[in-house]
Amino acid sequence: MTPCWRVNRGTTMNIRNVRWSLMALGAAAALATTSAQAAWTFDSTGNSSTYTYNGSTAGDPTVSLTGFYVANNASTGVASGNWASSAGNVGTSGNANSSYGVTSNGAYGIGMYTGSDNGSPYHAVDNSQNTEGVLLNFGSSKVTLTSIGLGFTSNGTTSNCVVSTDSSCYKADTAAATVTVDLAVYRWTGTAAPTLTGTAAGTMSGWELVSVLGDARTDAAPTYDKNVINAAGKTSSWWLITAYNSGLAGVSGAANVDNGNDYFKLLGVQGTKCSGNVTSSGTCDVGRAGVPEPASLALTSVALLGMFGLRRRKAKVA
Repeated sequence: MTPCWRVNRGTTMNIRNVRWSLMALGAAAALATTSAQAAWTFDSTGNSSTYTYNGSTAGDPTVSLTGFYVANNASTGVASGNWASSAGNVGTSGNANSSYGVTSNGAYGIGMYTGSDNGSPYHAVDNSQNTEGVLLNFGSSKVTLTSIGLGFTSNGTTSNCVVSTDSSCYKADTAAATVTVDLAVYRWTGTAAPTLTGTAAGTMSGWELVSVLGDARTDAAPTYDKNVINAAGKTSSWWLITAYNSGLAGVSGAANVDNGNDYFKLLGVQGTKCSGNVTSSGTCDVGRAGVPEPASLALTSVALLGMFGLRRRKAKVA
């Protein structure tokens, strides 16, 4: 006969194993919902109404980029009226007076030309005459953006910073790094795809202001860490990155920003895919998503304990 103390010891060890198994089950489910930091770099060339890019690693969602703009008041420079799409305004490469919509400038990044700009530089996302923005669509995937990479910044005709030809542009201790721009970042809060065309710039119904960056500067691919955004960790399938304008919804009170003389080209973004549930506040609930509910854990516990009990009973019979 097996000594009593050995049965008790074995029972204790098996219960401990059951507990460890349950803990491992929960931890594995939680880890399965996390995603590594990904980068999307917009360095193709040409002119199009829409561009699509892959992430830096396998399994990252693709992102499509389209252009939108809202007219500024001719006297005050404040954005007024509704957003309009530039998707149908695709011109001929090399013609500075054509409407391009979204333009891809290779290592400089994505810019825009809405057809009525008469200032230099053309083909940048800017707030001259029109306030322009780039819409990012990650499809069915929810993405938490964390930073923005700029390949070109300018304050107009007097000073430019081009990251692909001047590495000093993204070094904080150089004069070139002072060529900075102001921009705003919004996320779509709805469940269906947004219709930005016709949306009033002053209300931005369905959109939430996530960040306003004053003095954003150029950054080098593929790690974009100079222009950090989204401290609250909000997530969405649709993001809008615009040149700053005080007429846009929610931006009042932002520091170190002003209207006009902001020109940039969007070289990339960085973020993580949300594989969990989205909370009511718009953040990604990574810790709980995919983890078994309490009832499921209870059933699993009963099953494991039952298996242990059956094995113990068989051992006694033997």
